[in-house]
Amino acid sequence: MSDSRSRILASIRQSLASAHLPEAPSVVLTSPARVTDHASLASQFADELQKLDGLFLTERVEKIPALIAQLLRERQADEVLAWQAESLPVPGLLDYLRREGIKLPGAEIPPEEPARSQRLAEIERIKVGLTGAEAALADTGTLALRSGPGRPRLASLSVRTHIALFTPSQLYLSWAAWWAAEPDLAGWVRGASNLTLITGPSRTADIEMTLTVGVHGPAEVIAILAQA
Repeated sequence: MSDSRSRILASIRQSLASAHLPEAPSVVLTSPARVTDHASLASQFADELQKLDGLFLTERVEKIPALIAQLLRERQADEVLAWQAESLPVPGLLDYLRREGIKLPGAEIPPEEPARSQRLAEIERIKVGLTGAEAALADTGTLALRSGPGRPRLASLSVRTHIALFTPSQLYLSWAAWWAAEPDLAGWVRGASNLTLITGPSRTADIEMTLTVGVHGPAEVIAILAQA
């Protein structure tokens, strides 16, 4: 061992031996009360999402299919990578889009090459993804999405525009409030193939802190609250 390394290690040992560490504070975890004022939660969620340049919309369930079709036309998108109908809180939405001429290719990816690479290249060309959500967390404007059969991750990660639908009952004040309200959530998460927390459009910054949007995920996130 070199003399310089020995001196450095000796200095660290001396500092640790003489350092006074305060006692750890006592922390008591309590379950937060469930906030059921959906209008207040929706307003807070919208504020937080908009601070991150996300778009929040609220519409009645029966009008959402026409709204989605309009959003697609505005983005010149003729196909959507979507979750299955059973995982979307708007009945008849996918059938409506098909009647409007929107293609709904599946997200199944074969394991063998070259079919796998070819299918991934096809999916990468799809600009818009359509999903539901497990929860919308008002304090941060975060969407929680569980992946699984009929609920592909690519619908929220590989597209340029991610449209997520949720209902007032899926609004929670925070992550802690969501977990407190759902006692079986821990087991549910363990059984999921993936749980993604999405807080606004994808953002990344290099070592010079130059912010770039949409590199590792969607550049646009649209959250739609489906009102009964």
